[in-house]
Amino acid sequence: MNFWSIINIILNIITLINSIATILICLFTFLLVIVFHRQTRTVLILLACHTCLTLLISAILLGSMVTSSIIGFMNVELKQHANTNWCRWRGFLIHAVLCILYDSYVLQATFRFFRVVFPRRKILHNFPVYCLVILVVSLFGLISISPVIIRDDVIYLPSEYYCQTPFTNIPGIVYIAVRLFFLPIVFIAIIYLCLLNHIGRQANSLRYRHRHRSRHNRRNLKVIRRLLLMLTTLIFLGLPSMIFLTILILTRHLVSLTYRIGWLSVSFSLVFLAYMLIQLTRPLRKTMRRLFRRETS
Repeated sequence: MNFWSIINIILNIITLINSIATILICLFTFLLVIVFHRQTRTVLILLACHTCLTLLISAILLGSMVTSSIIGFMNVELKQHANTNWCRWRGFLIHAVLCILYDSYVLQATFRFFRVVFPRRKILHNFPVYCLVILVVSLFGLISISPVIIRDDVIYLPSEYYCQTPFTNIPGIVYIAVRLFFLPIVFIAIIYLCLLNHIGRQANSLRYRHRHRSRHNRRNLKVIRRLLLMLTTLIFLGLPSMIFLTILILTRHLVSLTYRIGWLSVSFSLVFLAYMLIQLTRPLRKTMRRLFRRETS
C-alpha cells in the first residue's frame, strides 16, 4: 500500500465518521419528534423532518460510497466495484438527494418569508398545503437531476471505487453544479435579502402601538441570522468541488484528491447542518435543552 492510498483511506475514514455522526444526530432528531412532538402539526416541525430525512439519506448514501472506496483502496475486490446498476443508481441518488436537501432549505426560507411578510394569510402557513408542496418539490428535485442518469453521465470511476459523474464530463458536472448548487443558493440569498429588507423597513415605520410586532420581528431577525449561517454552510458544502471544477476548466488538469476532498467537505457540512437543524427549530431546541437540564439536575 503506497503513501497516496493511505492518504485516500484516511480522508475516506473521516468522511465515513462524519456520515455516521450525521446519521446518529438525525435519528436523535426523529426520536425527539416521535416522543415529544408526534401530535404537533406545525409547518416548522414538518419542514424540519423533511430536511432531516434528506440529511439522513444523504449520509447513508455517502457512507456506503466511501466504505466501498476504503475497501477498494485496501485492495479488496467487491462485486460493486464495477459499472453495475446499483453502483450507478447510488451515484445518481446521492446527487438527487443533495438536490432535494438544497431545495428543502429554499422551502424553509420561503416559509419564514411568508410568516414574517404575510402573517395573516393562513393558506401560506397551512400544514396540508406544505405536505403537498414537499411532495411536489421532492419529485421536482428527482426529475430535474434525472438527465445525468438518462444520459449515462454516472459511471464507475476505477480510481475511486464507486460511481459518480466524473469531473472530466464537463457538461454533466456543470449541469449538476448549476441545478444542485447555484440555483438554490441564489434563491435562498434573494429570499433572505428581501426578508431582511422588509424587517428593516418595517422597524423604521413602527410606532409604540406596534411594540409586540416589533419584538416578534426581532425574534425573526435572530432566526434569520442563524439561517444565514446555514446558507454559508450550504455554500461550503459545494465550494471545494466548485473550486476543483474551475481549476479543471481553466487548466485541463484534474487534481488527484478532487473527489475525496469534495465528499469530505460534504460530510462536514452534513454534520453541522444536522446539528443546527435542532438549534434552528425552536420546539426541538427547547425539548433538547429540557432533556439535558433533566439529565444534569
